[in-house]
Amino acid sequence: MAKSDSLQLRDMRPSAEKEGKIFSLLITSKEYGILRAGDAKLSPPPVRLLQHEAFEKFAAMDHQPQVTVYHFVIYENMRSQLRSGALGAGVGGVLGGLIGNAMASHDASSQTSIVDERTFSSTSDEYLRGMYTSTENPDKASVYIIYIDTDIDGKKVFTRTVASMKPHGDQNPFADGVRLAIKNHLSRYEVGAMATAATASVAPTAPTVTSAAPATTADASTQASQTAPTDGATMSMAQSVANQLRCGAVRADGNSIFVASCGSYDVAIDCGDGSCHPTHTVSTKGNQ
Repeated sequence: MAKSDSLQLRDMRPSAEKEGKIFSLLITSKEYGILRAGDAKLSPPPVRLLQHEAFEKFAAMDHQPQVTVYHFVIYENMRSQLRSGALGAGVGGVLGGLIGNAMASHDASSQTSIVDERTFSSTSDEYLRGMYTSTENPDKASVYIIYIDTDIDGKKVFTRTVASMKPHGDQNPFADGVRLAIKNHLSRYEVGAMATAATASVAPTAPTVTSAAPATTADASTQASQTAPTDGATMSMAQSVANQLRCGAVRADGNSIFVASCGSYDVAIDCGDGSCHPTHTVSTKGNQ
């Protein structure tokens, strides 16, 4: 593995992503059961594994690519099992028999998807990044949710992987999940295409965004009429986000803001840029 040290990699992650964090130990908290795993949990650390796997993948190229890591952060979502008492003995030997069954037969590659960087960055409550959808995890098994954001020779890719905590034999499920996330992330880079681009000196490709850039004040009304979905469609998009967070029906709270009730708190959902994403929680005090 030492030979892969020669691959140049810049670690530009926020410092918080390198540190572990338990968001809440209070079972009634909306943040309960979500953890951020720090670099110290795995040896070698996740970014070092990414460096090694990138070195192996691009070994056939006539030059070593330039790799920049903007995000590599791992969340552990054990909310359902912790609240039901299934993990009362701790995250240890009983884990394999109690969790992960719902995801065991899933196609590993289907669990990795492309992330909208603006949605990721605008999520003010970090624990929300550790949530999963009912489609990804129908039985609410405990899972790792792994975000990787890299730029390799000018091509930027941001992925999210949902990996089971279920051990397979003597394998470490955490290490397996990280390796799966790295493998699926790097599969978004085609060696042949990158080599051709480098030879032809093609300028770096800008990352694809899912919606148009915000309009200026002068042309906002024109652009909105051309690109914005109908009111019903926007509410449907907002409701889909609310469903993913296991919240109730959404209600309009402005031109592009919706609010969904989540029991002891509300979540604000912003649909102002052609896509909907949660932004922050709202106190329920005073709500009708």
